Amino acid sequence: MTIYINGRFLTQPMTGVERYAYNICKAMARLRQPFTVVCPKAPIHQDYDVSDLTVVHYGIGNSHFWEQCVLPFFFIGKKDYVVLSFTGLGSILIRHKVMTVHDLSFLKNPSWYSRTYYWYYKFMTPLAVKTSQHILTVSEFSKSEILGFYPFLKAEKISVVYNAIDRQLFKPLPPSPSHPLTPSPSHPLTPSPSHPLTPFVLCVSSIDPRKNFARLIEACQGLTGAKLYIVGKYNRVFSQQIQLDTTSDHIQFLGRVSDDELVRLYNQAACFVFPSLYEGFGLPPLEAMACGCPVLVSDIPVEREVCGDAAQYFNPLDPTNILHTITQYLNDADVIKEKMRQKGFENITRFSWEKSAETLIKKLEKLKKLDETNCE
Repeated sequence: MTIYINGRFLTQPMTGVERYAYNICKAMARLRQPFTVVCPKAPIHQDYDVSDLTVVHYGIGNSHFWEQCVLPFFFIGKKDYVVLSFTGLGSILIRHKVMTVHDLSFLKNPSWYSRTYYWYYKFMTPLAVKTSQHILTVSEFSKSEILGFYPFLKAEKISVVYNAIDRQLFKPLPPSPSHPLTPSPSHPLTPSPSHPLTPFVLCVSSIDPRKNFARLIEACQGLTGAKLYIVGKYNRVFSQQIQLDTTSDHIQFLGRVSDDELVRLYNQAACFVFPSLYEGFGLPPLEAMACGCPVLVSDIPVEREVCGDAAQYFNPLDPTNILHTITQYLNDADVIKEKMRQKGFENITRFSWEKSAETLIKKLEKLKKLDETNCE
């Protein structure tokens, strides 16, 4: 069975789902699993190194239209193949496909999204699910959500292929003046031995309603002795814009930063806070753990699954509890910081792109055997 990958993600900036697709591809390549990425003719985004991948450019455009209407023509006349879509729906016209459902937040709370986005995915997702040979998702929590919203599916048709992190990128940095934060127009963070960086709490996420920034900001109005830095940018698919103006000079929005700068922020933060109301997985807490940054997260099922006992939990609906959890950690940091760091390092070993790629490859082998049996 020949493996093809829907490569539309390569023409887009690397955010959460694109990072998942890219790293699964890279891990499969390291495991010497043959596959071909079918990509639009648009330029590959600078975020991706595809030197070790087999990429074929095909068709016109690079939008949903390319994915739904152009990509299927590539497979006319081809037999014994499967198409993997790691970032979303994939084409409903392709029957030999495996699609990925990262989460169903648009069904959980439609008000978080623009009406166009909501209605498109509400209509298209069940069609894509029904026309797929198999479904991938990123957590047991998301699997249970999928089965709840689409009861016509059987549990064995869904496999959990976890997210992971790049351990070569996200790691502790030596505490040295040779590792300052890179200045940028969006934020003048330029610590030096004579002007040390003010202790700060870090939050990393896209700026959208389900990430719960309003309550985090409300909570941190009362934060003393530390600043709150928020890394992220707006995404136009969401229905609301978060008000960035605050009444506190110790809350700062940094926008989108480079990966290298993000690693330095994780390393220099007093702690990392993740107040999300809903996630399919939630990757930033693992990135923080890999950098040795203690993690405080929302007490929601998926974060219990991902973070285990390596994080401290708070009620994301209660700003008072958010502030109390942050303040309590900052007051006790000297006592518990090293313990949390070590638990974080242990926790991230549960996840790796190689493990996820191996899970996927084994599932594809089972699908191939099932196809061969059905053809006999």
